[in-house]
Amino acid sequence: MQSWTDPERQALAKSAAKVLKDNAVHNRSGLPPFRLPQVAQQILDELFRYISSGDPAPVLSLGNRLAQQGLGLRALLGLSRALLREVLARLPDRAPEALGDVARVNDYLTLLVDAAAERERCEIGDQRDEMQLALERAIQSRERELRRVIMELSTPIMPVHDHILVLPLIGKLDSERAARITEFLLRDVVERQARTAIIDVTGVPAMGAEAVDALVRTARALDLLGTHPVLVGIRPEAARALSEQGAHLEGIVVLANLQSGILYALRREGLDVCDTPLPQRGAARSYRGR
Repeated sequence: MQSWTDPERQALAKSAAKVLKDNAVHNRSGLPPFRLPQVAQQILDELFRYISSGDPAPVLSLGNRLAQQGLGLRALLGLSRALLREVLARLPDRAPEALGDVARVNDYLTLLVDAAAERERCEIGDQRDEMQLALERAIQSRERELRRVIMELSTPIMPVHDHILVLPLIGKLDSERAARITEFLLRDVVERQARTAIIDVTGVPAMGAEAVDALVRTARALDLLGTHPVLVGIRPEAARALSEQGAHLEGIVVLANLQSGILYALRREGLDVCDTPLPQRGAARSYRGR
């Protein structure tokens, strides 16, 4: 092939560069247009080396490298078709040797395109995996945010008087939720300078060991902040659970219901509750300082 291609090298390189420029839109931004003549020359140089050696390894390496640099697969396919047409048009005759040259050119272009396609396939797979991971992280972040909002909504901390907070608990109490509850409660206790915190467990359906430990830990944390913990609304089955598990409730006031807990907290503040008739409202209760 060298006998007839030597005079055609420059013309082939010029034609290859033009085809690559015409298909530049299919390349990635990492491969600027001014480098396309150099890419065309690399492809032709490797073609002639392949014709001489028949070694596919450098061809595969070149295809992988060009795809990595940003040469698009459609641009490379366009170049392959154009280059094969150029070779056929410039062959001096249809002798068996010339047709063998065409077959080697076709083999070379097939190897080059296959290597670039494999590289592009791997990159697409990597991008898909990265997108999948990013989507999973976004979903997990959204789920965490939703759990946080649900936790805040399901754990309302209500100030019923100066320095008195009430935390009504509803639903199952596990270690994760208990940790969140403790966090929210301690934050509000500090912000509002609460002196009494009433934890109402009327809405907790069952009191297993996990829930009991969580309540005790929350009460101890309140005590360390100088806030008096009051536990109200314990059901008979919950009381049995506390007794059976030997919960240490020393220093924690345990009362029957939320009403008695609020009265207890008010009295600790030096307030009392009495019935006072109000016009057009019937009997009502009011606070009275001692």
